[in-house]
Amino acid sequence: MADQDSFHGLWADAVSEYEKQTDRHVDKDSKFHQFRTLSEFENAVDKESQNFGAFRHEHRQLYSRMATCIKPLQPIIELVQEGLGSTPYSPACAVFGAASYLLRACSTVSKAYDGVEGLFQQISDITTRLQEYEYKTIEGPLKEKMTSILAFILEIIGKTEAVIKRRRPKQWFRAVFLQEDDISASIAKLQKFVESELGLVIALTYGRVKEVHETALDVQADVRTIKGAIDDVLVNQRNDRQRAFSETDEKKLTDALKTSSHDEVAREHDSNVEKLTKGTGLWIRDDVMFQAWEQESAPILWVFGKPGVGKTMLAARTVENLQNKYPQHSDIPSLTSVSYISFKEGNPQLQDCAQLLKVAALQTSKANDRFKKHVLATIEKKQDTFASARQIWRQLFLDFFTEDSSPRSLTSLAFIIVDGLDEGPEAERVKFLACLTELVGRTTANQKCRIQVAVFARPDVRADPGFEKIGYRRQERIIEVTPDRNTMDIDAFIKQRLSDVKVLKVLKKRKVNTREYQSLAKQIYNSVKSRSQGMFLWAGLVFDQICNSPSLEAIQKALESAPQGLDEMLHHIFKRLEVEEALHQSYFRELLSSVFCAYRPLSVAELYVLLTMTADQHCYMVEDDLKTRYSSLFNVSGPAPEDSESGEEEAAREQVNNDVMDSDADDFDFLDDLDTHNEEEGEEGESASEDHQDTGDDKNGEPAADEPSTPAEAFNMPSHWYLTTVTFSHARIRDYLSTEGNASTRRWHDTSIVPDNMNIKHLLVALACIEILRSNTVEKYSVESLKDYARRDWTKHLLEVDFTKINKALACTMAKMLATFFRNGDNVLVSSFAVTNEFIKTWFCTNKYSSLVRKIITDCIDDLDETQQEWALTIKDSARALFRPLIAACARIWLTKTGWDDSAYLDKSQLEVWIMYAFSTLDDNGNNVASVDSFNVHWGMWNIPLQTVEEIANLEAIPKTEHWYAGVAWILMEADEPPYTEKSIEYFKTALEIKPGGWVAMEGLARCYGENLRQYQHAIDWMNEALQSLPNTSELEGIDFYLKARISDWKLQLGENEGAVESARAAYEDSKGFYYGTGTASDDSIMRTIKHYITALYITDKYTTITDLLHELDQRVTWEVSRSLWVVFLREQYNRYFWTDIFTKVGHIVRVTSDDDLAEFMKASFQKAVKLDAETITDAQEVWLAIAAADWQYNYARNPEESIDFYDKVVRNIDQSNEVVQHSHSKHRTWAASQLSSMHFNMAKTALMAAQDYSVAVSRMDTLAKHEQGSKRYYRASYPALIYGLWLRDYANADEETWEAAIKPSVKQALYLLSDEDPWNDQSAYAQLGRALLYAGDTHNAKIALGITTKPIEDARARTATAAEESSSSHEFLEPVVVPAAAEFQNGDDYQANEAQQEDSTSPMDHEVTGTDVSGSSGINTETVTEHQAAAGAETTSVPNVEAIRAQESIDQQSEPAEKEDEAEEEELNPKYAGFEPYWDCDGLCPTASDSYAELHFCRMCNDTCFCENCIKLVKSKTMPSRVCAADHEHIQVYPMSEDARRVTTALMEKRFEVQEEWLDILKREWQD
Repeated sequence: MADQDSFHGLWADAVSEYEKQTDRHVDKDSKFHQFRTLSEFENAVDKESQNFGAFRHEHRQLYSRMATCIKPLQPIIELVQEGLGSTPYSPACAVFGAASYLLRACSTVSKAYDGVEGLFQQISDITTRLQEYEYKTIEGPLKEKMTSILAFILEIIGKTEAVIKRRRPKQWFRAVFLQEDDISASIAKLQKFVESELGLVIALTYGRVKEVHETALDVQADVRTIKGAIDDVLVNQRNDRQRAFSETDEKKLTDALKTSSHDEVAREHDSNVEKLTKGTGLWIRDDVMFQAWEQESAPILWVFGKPGVGKTMLAARTVENLQNKYPQHSDIPSLTSVSYISFKEGNPQLQDCAQLLKVAALQTSKANDRFKKHVLATIEKKQDTFASARQIWRQLFLDFFTEDSSPRSLTSLAFIIVDGLDEGPEAERVKFLACLTELVGRTTANQKCRIQVAVFARPDVRADPGFEKIGYRRQERIIEVTPDRNTMDIDAFIKQRLSDVKVLKVLKKRKVNTREYQSLAKQIYNSVKSRSQGMFLWAGLVFDQICNSPSLEAIQKALESAPQGLDEMLHHIFKRLEVEEALHQSYFRELLSSVFCAYRPLSVAELYVLLTMTADQHCYMVEDDLKTRYSSLFNVSGPAPEDSESGEEEAAREQVNNDVMDSDADDFDFLDDLDTHNEEEGEEGESASEDHQDTGDDKNGEPAADEPSTPAEAFNMPSHWYLTTVTFSHARIRDYLSTEGNASTRRWHDTSIVPDNMNIKHLLVALACIEILRSNTVEKYSVESLKDYARRDWTKHLLEVDFTKINKALACTMAKMLATFFRNGDNVLVSSFAVTNEFIKTWFCTNKYSSLVRKIITDCIDDLDETQQEWALTIKDSARALFRPLIAACARIWLTKTGWDDSAYLDKSQLEVWIMYAFSTLDDNGNNVASVDSFNVHWGMWNIPLQTVEEIANLEAIPKTEHWYAGVAWILMEADEPPYTEKSIEYFKTALEIKPGGWVAMEGLARCYGENLRQYQHAIDWMNEALQSLPNTSELEGIDFYLKARISDWKLQLGENEGAVESARAAYEDSKGFYYGTGTASDDSIMRTIKHYITALYITDKYTTITDLLHELDQRVTWEVSRSLWVVFLREQYNRYFWTDIFTKVGHIVRVTSDDDLAEFMKASFQKAVKLDAETITDAQEVWLAIAAADWQYNYARNPEESIDFYDKVVRNIDQSNEVVQHSHSKHRTWAASQLSSMHFNMAKTALMAAQDYSVAVSRMDTLAKHEQGSKRYYRASYPALIYGLWLRDYANADEETWEAAIKPSVKQALYLLSDEDPWNDQSAYAQLGRALLYAGDTHNAKIALGITTKPIEDARARTATAAEESSSSHEFLEPVVVPAAAEFQNGDDYQANEAQQEDSTSPMDHEVTGTDVSGSSGINTETVTEHQAAAGAETTSVPNVEAIRAQESIDQQSEPAEKEDEAEEEELNPKYAGFEPYWDCDGLCPTASDSYAELHFCRMCNDTCFCENCIKLVKSKTMPSRVCAADHEHIQVYPMSEDARRVTTALMEKRFEVQEEWLDILKREWQD
């Protein structure tokens, strides 16, 4: 009670003082009874008079200062209220009421604004940390302090208001309150009490130090997370690229240019940037040679330096400098691109010149849209673009960047940074140098090529063939990276690494040892700096040795023994290891030579198996050794071991270590049993042993059947070994070993630990690879990747061997192994699996490898056995003889079977046919006489001439049985060309004549008729015959329902819908006897039967049956963990072969049947199917599935907001990923962000209309609209920014500058694109400009911009009308195509007949983003399958549409003669109007073709949403059957185009460009900064 009395007294005095200053009675004034929270106070301010509203907008900073000041008081107000108990009015009411009166006083004396603002700033500086009391309980003394502080605040507010009222306006300035004695005194008292409160807090919180410490650790982790996000934030710019390119174009570009090398280059560069020492590498930008190169005085800059001097870091810094100077952001258009590539020894993905030039092209296309257009056009026109590195360089780069030397503006410029050219294979280096030669040759007196290449390499490249042709020292600039240039960078590097030395850390903590600390630091600094000779690698290796040294003396000894130079440093390391590893030299040499010889980084698992084969050692400790004993030479990177312990776990383990030691002896109790067994065995004598030998009893010392025979076989390899790779810590180590491993180049002879014969190692690895291919070694260890390595690289190892330096015994061993291998055609065929293209290229496109193998074998012919000798004599004079066993194996597999019930018929032998085709092109010398330098087994069989197919079938003397004819016929059937199909039918029928009952031949005939000839009834009849003839064997189980599913498709094509349902149902019922997930053919068959069954049921409107089927599938278990067959099918919708648009089908069922249970079932299914997180974000299927799930919930769930969670996951996980992931998923991110922005806008608008809080929705809109770069946030050129700008303008009453800032990026970007000389981006630019102006409320200019985009619609309608008149007589027998009126499809009955959607239907593999847009039009549409899918093997599932056929006939008759088409192509390109296809599609469920619209109406709120004349009526009448737009949205009609739009369009067509330029100039002036 005493405490409460004290609180009452303090507070009563404060209120009394306030009343004295303001002549106001708090307890009688209603203003002091209505505010209890800051938000209530803010809402009340918003509802004040119009004059005060104007004040609020003009002086929002004052309001912000007051809010900042008062917000921390909220928690202490609540605490004081607890102390006061019941009072007539709460402290909150008093403070907020006083603040309200103060603001009112300010609004009447405008000059007081700045003064009050400064006052509240000073108070907030004092009170800001008081908000820490939120949600805390505090002791009585501290509550009293809080009451005093609050009392002083109230007192200051009262005195301030009194001062304002008695001052004249002209006396006001910011410092006036500081000169007011009363106020100054009150502020001083407040300051004093807050300081005393701080002391009290320290005393009271002493016991909570541990909690604070834990919180600090969490904060540190958050800081690290934020820092990582800032490093990646630039990539978000790429998510907002204008719709200048269709998704098809983007896919073409990605398919053509993106390879694994692209991601590897990005990872390499990101890794290098992370390693950059702050402040290093900056000197290069000030070098006169660099500046001359950057200013295009010369096309090539050579940056030479010896190994270890930091060339790679310098290259990374150069890229960073150039990208900072020439931003590569997609929303800041730039014609200057900065790309980077790197060659990396030991990394196959960074060794191919052609692949790396593709990387540079893809990077350039991201920054330069003109270049992207050029690439797309080149891909379309020229088939040989990617035939070689020089073709890529010439057609993509040189042809584009070459221009007249006359001065022009806005031309493209490319900077290309190349790192590590010397690390590429010589052949690839020569190719690149040839490209540079062409670049230099393109610069003449009349033209120049604006490509600037900077090459960072060792000086060794000067000796490469072709270097002299570039014009060295004539048209190039050269920078030598010398120790003098590196001085400052080495200095910064050393200072940074000093902080890693543990001894220095300890000395620094003990402040009494300051002198000792400084002395040691100087000693290390001076020693490393003076002896590093400018080599970062040397300095880094020194620090690696001393960082963990335990004492001052150990560090000094390491510094004294550290040698001069990098090679000397490596030699020193090897000498040290020779002493330390005296007992393990053989093991260490095997490690070195294995990593050295490998053509790609090996995993630890692969290295382990390889060592068992080449060195006969089972190296269980290999990972630990690489990470510890040999860590200075090797990098080991991969996931953490499964049994890795955290620091706490390790500490806990050590605490109980003594107890564990007591029990360790028990681990070997089994040895006691062994001793007892041995004693008993000895007593039994020899008779017992003999009994064991006779009976084969396991007790004779051999292990039991379920036990491993050796410890090696018992070894259970850690799972992380398969994902952990081993490389040298620096490329120079490989160079060192190459030099020291060769007797002719070796410099030091005092170390025996360095392998001295890599020649033998290559031979041993080649032998091991062959053994891997002909045995089950890798299967025993589950290291399938090593078999892949053997397939790809065993011939390379063989080529490395100099057999003149190999002893006879080893040479003969290899000869015998090769003879055994090649005489077994099945072994050779196995070596082609998964690498058939490379296999054919190796053996059939060159004789280099075949000649070597023949020579090795024939040189040792006398040492072969008799049968091998006989065969060796045949290959001596004929390369074809070498492959005869292989061809015999291929022919046997292809053309022979044991009967119609042979399960080998499940494989149709396409790969074997390609190998035989390649073999047929060889002559006896192994040369390809057909001049075919490459084969691609993924090409269609029609690429093999019909006559050749029959010829290769006769390569082996195989009897022409029914299986011979069936095998040949199947290959011909797959060619899907009329002559092939005709011959295929003939051969299938011949096979049946020879041996009736052949189900394979019958299936082949069915597919010839059904898929190739579209004779569906014949196809059905033959497939039924096949089903009746199908053998009843376990090997062919599941084939029946696979065949039945195809019948369903063909019946649909015939219009026999019910029959199709029955066939599909029969197939599905048969599939129930199989589990999904076995990895066999039945998995695909199960998915296909479900697909066809659902399709047939849907077309026949059997919605209830579909619903029951989905629930049934959800009960069927699979071998996939925690996934029902229904969940698996949902996920497999990503696969185009199983695509049936299940999302739209089920959504339609939910909509027309109002089945809420089905909707809930779908939502639950999505939760099981979608597993999107930080780890799975790299999986395109997971991202696609999350988008599909979100789209479904947006369109069909009860509330569209139910989709927010999935959209949020997509945006959040992509934003938190690396640059590679962000780029690959940029369209998904853009789509999800647009959907979220639209929904948050609608939620904010609804809340505003209902007078509810909308701050959360608006805050989310703001976040999505902006991009963060460091501490800055700026608007994107995107829909989220546009809709946020609309909110600020129309709903938040923001000032013009504020809302324009959100819309300006989109407008400026569009205006920029319309000002260049590239007409191909203008259509999308007009569309972007029109949309942006709609959101800005500039309807007039928006109609002009959008109206221009509708010109193709107008032209198409005119052409259609003309063609209709000309062809009316020839089509009198056809009924006219009727476009339904709005009333005819407002209930969704048109859904299946929606031809526009059907034509756009695509599988997820055909489009990067398959989401449904905000307007409701679906990117995962309809039930038909595209031509692309059909070509890939997917089945068509819709009934032929008569109207579509008629439309196609009309189009065919309207086609112009070829001559006219050629003339049109030759017409001069209009630089401002190139002619376009219709750009817009109605977003309703509309059957009207895009070139037939009579009207187009655009929504001002939805994203890219427009409606034709029929659908706009449905929207306005709220009868649109889909969730699209809203009746209360504002719609602007832009077609037919306005008069001003027509005026500009006509002028463009007539090339009177000044009309368009005048219009654009007006807009530029309006939207300029």
